[in-house]
Amino acid sequence: MSDYDWSIYDRDWGEWTPKRQGDHLIEELKLHGDPIALAWFPHGSLPPKLETHIYRGELKMVHCQFMQRARFRGETYILEGAKSNPGPPVCNGDAYTGLCEVTPRLGPGLVHSRSDPSAGLNARIGIFGSPAASRRSLVNYYHIVPSDIQYLAIAPLSDCPFDPDVVTLICDPRQATMALRALQYHNGLAALGETGPGTCSSSWVAAYLTGEPRYTLGCHGVFGTMGIDPTEVCVSIPGELVPTMCAVLKTWREKGKPMFTEEPPNEERDFIHAPYQGPYRAHARIQHERGEEKPEPESEEYVPWAERRKS
Repeated sequence: MSDYDWSIYDRDWGEWTPKRQGDHLIEELKLHGDPIALAWFPHGSLPPKLETHIYRGELKMVHCQFMQRARFRGETYILEGAKSNPGPPVCNGDAYTGLCEVTPRLGPGLVHSRSDPSAGLNARIGIFGSPAASRRSLVNYYHIVPSDIQYLAIAPLSDCPFDPDVVTLICDPRQATMALRALQYHNGLAALGETGPGTCSSSWVAAYLTGEPRYTLGCHGVFGTMGIDPTEVCVSIPGELVPTMCAVLKTWREKGKPMFTEEPPNEERDFIHAPYQGPYRAHARIQHERGEEKPEPESEEYVPWAERRKS
């Protein structure tokens, strides 16, 4: 093993190294926190240089909580099996990512529909109203066979010591739209999104297994256990696609494509306040391109939606 050349398997990222990818995405998309790099290592495939990152600390958390620490604290973790899991299972996320076995109660549809009386648990309402409904949802789940995987590596993309299999962006919907549009710019292929399974399954594991970008609105786990903001969504991108996305974002900036508009959203815009009578007023940017002046707001008093609901 001493003569084994692990570096032969290192990916050549060219000018778009993981660090540059991370820094670029934070700047161009105005991300709050670092993009999260993920990589899976089957038994016997972890390079010795990464062994120093194997997590042996006393803090026990599920993998998505370690992802949040990587995002905001810049920490790198390599999780080995279920050793970092607090147990009993907080959710099935560690099982979907291949760190531990899926609970036997998942397949019959019991985990998300019925509490376990034999474990002394009180009856409670679950995600699904029946075992049948829960079981039907499983056709949309992605999970990695646990015995295939020994390690799950997690790091901030801008300081990542391994080649990412998947990069996950935790972002608002507008940032997610720009990221996915950048991926579409040359191939025209739309990204898929799901809302049923756990985010770990339908976002980062789905991207890993399919090689396609995946997004999700979230799940109980990412909002509760992981603790992302309710305004944020999760976008996962296969690592090999990220340089292309970064290059497109760079092209847009250099060639003057506006990424974000700064006008007030929704009902704060004056043309939303227009009465039923009279001409439609175009978006201010369109008016500017036409050489038109932005019209003055209507003189009539506008009652906001929230105030009208009260009455």
